[in-house]
Amino acid sequence: MTSNTNPTVSIVIPNFNCLAYLPQCLQSIAQQTYTDYEILFVDDGSTDGSREYLTELSNTHSHISLILSERGGPGAARNLGVAQARGEWIAFLDADDLWTHSKLAEQVGFMRNHPDCVLSFTNYEHINESNEFIIPCFQYWPEFQRYIESQSESIDYQLLTNATAMLFKENIVGTSSVMCRRDAYLQVQGFDCELPSASDWDLWLKLSEAGGVAFTNEIRMHYLMRQGSVSSNVPKRIEAMKTIAQRHVSFAQAQCSKAQRFVDERLMDAYCEYATQNKGYFYRTAKHVQTFITY
Repeated sequence: MTSNTNPTVSIVIPNFNCLAYLPQCLQSIAQQTYTDYEILFVDDGSTDGSREYLTELSNTHSHISLILSERGGPGAARNLGVAQARGEWIAFLDADDLWTHSKLAEQVGFMRNHPDCVLSFTNYEHINESNEFIIPCFQYWPEFQRYIESQSESIDYQLLTNATAMLFKENIVGTSSVMCRRDAYLQVQGFDCELPSASDWDLWLKLSEAGGVAFTNEIRMHYLMRQGSVSSNVPKRIEAMKTIAQRHVSFAQAQCSKAQRFVDERLMDAYCEYATQNKGYFYRTAKHVQTFITY
């Protein structure tokens, strides 16, 4: 970790009742080959002893800071962290996720050499609580997988062509894999906490409209699929998707004329998911039609 007053990277970690996962999260940071960083934990009203644990850490480690908040949600917590960050670049890490050892070094190296790049992200692996691998993220998104297959076989970071359209079609970015320029994050006003869902997707789109976006197909983060995690609220996700699509569709369609169709299909899937869970066959059929008539 850095002893400088102005670290290059600020690692922002929102935490809510993740005490059991914090030691492993911190270990994945400690093993990084890149060490010019600070760590900002934002505890979002934990009641499991996390606050006491993080308070002790911040009192005994000069590179770790603790910000206390009260249930504003992860987006608001990250905004608080970035507001107090001192680094040129922001790296997000959720308290129950992990990085591989070269993650920071590779991203800093690429973004330092590409000053127009405001956002970079990596492939990542879904794992369960037994540390068993489930599926790499990029394999889950067919359009992006086709894009990767159409590119060179390089596994190094590369700039994403027509980034806004690509991110508009599929939300392929894992938050804990992200590094972004702090000035760009502040310019686009960070996470929109007024959105009922999908504020991460909105932020990646805003950043893609502000500068270049890069990615690597290499897995550099492990995303924990926790048992008992709260499932997404489908109606809120639908509402948010419509709002976000309206914000960014013009920019996305300028890069890909079919961008709107991909969002329409995702909305239809969301409607069908909700209908299957709640209303049955006839409601599901009606929503199929409504998606294409009213959206």
